[in-house]
This record gives sequence, C-alpha cells and structure tokens, in this order.
Amino acid sequence: MNLDTLRFSGRDGAPCVPGEPICVHFGEILAGTVDPVPLSLGGTRILLAHYNPSTDEASRRLHKLNFGRVSLLGVTVHIAEHYSNVTTISFLLNREIEGYGGGVRLAGSRSALLQSIGAENIVITPRPEPEHAGQFVVAASWQYNQQNLASLNAALAAEWKIFSDRMAHADSASGRTPRANAWLRRFLQRRGRLGGGRKPG
Repeated sequence: MNLDTLRFSGRDGAPCVPGEPICVHFGEILAGTVDPVPLSLGGTRILLAHYNPSTDEASRRLHKLNFGRVSLLGVTVHIAEHYSNVTTISFLLNREIEGYGGGVRLAGSRSALLQSIGAENIVITPRPEPEHAGQFVVAASWQYNQQNLASLNAALAAEWKIFSDRMAHADSASGRTPRANAWLRRFLQRRGRLGGGRKPG
C-alpha cells in the first residue's frame, strides 16, 4: 500500500496558506487539523503544536491505528516542500493518546521519532498541570536541508508501513474484506520518489 490520498488543504478545501490551519485528509475523510504558528517575521520559523483529530467515527478508527504519527510527518513534509520561506520547524508535542501507555513511553517514542527526521535540541519536560500529572511535553527544532528532508520522507514511509500493517491486521481480525474498507485503501503513489524539491507555497 502506497501513499496517495493523504493530502492537505486550508479551510473548506481551499489551498493551504502559510499561517493558516492545515487540514489533514485521508481520502474523503477529514482526519484532523493542525495550526502552524509563525514564530518569526517573514514566516521563516513556525511551530507545530496543536493537532486536533476530528471527532467523527471514521477519524477515530484511523487514529486507533496510530494515524497521528502519519499526520505529523505528513504535515511536516508538506510544509518543507511547499512553504518556500520556512527554514525551521519547531515542535511542541503534548497531546495525550488514549491507550498508548505511560507518559514516559509516549515521550520516549516521540523523541525517537523526532531524532529520526534530524530534529535537534530535543527537550522533554513534565507537564505542569495537576490534571496532566505523568504526562510530558516534547520540544524540538528541525532545519530544512536535503539530508533532513530525505530523513523526513524515509520516516513518513516507515510510519505509513506500520499504519498500513495495522490496518490490514484490523481488517483480518474483524473479518472485513478489502472492499469493506475501501475508504481506507485508495492509495497509489503520490510522489514518483521520496524527497522532492520545494514548490512555491
């Protein structure tokens, strides 16, 4: 299964505009929205911190298969390849994930993911709110260059493979046929090869 209908848009399906929320689509499903926050004049540095999964049943099914990691990397690739002014992407990851396990495990997994794409200055700190005791914030920064872009695309391909395998296992366990999950299976290769050059934003 190859990347195809993982796509991104602005509000109401309009083209993405730097500084505006990015909608993450899986085929016809609106999986979630991320709000990149500009951190510098001219938009050369932005922050990815607020990812909000959609609350409908189709989106919940996706995220139970760890689609959030695919979304995070996919949005990062989209910004790196289409937002020509951006040279630095900062991350602030603190969303709790139901059923993932302890906060230390989740923070460690996020740290390893960010390391795999070439992110630097990775810092893990406890969340200060009493209601989020045991949870952690993972912060990092990622610089645009060809080596990091190649690592980012490779990480996206790896997470996509994990997601695809989980989907196939879920289908098998539930007795669904491929046709029953056609809305999750309309995938053809979106890019001829990983790691293309930038396009105008």
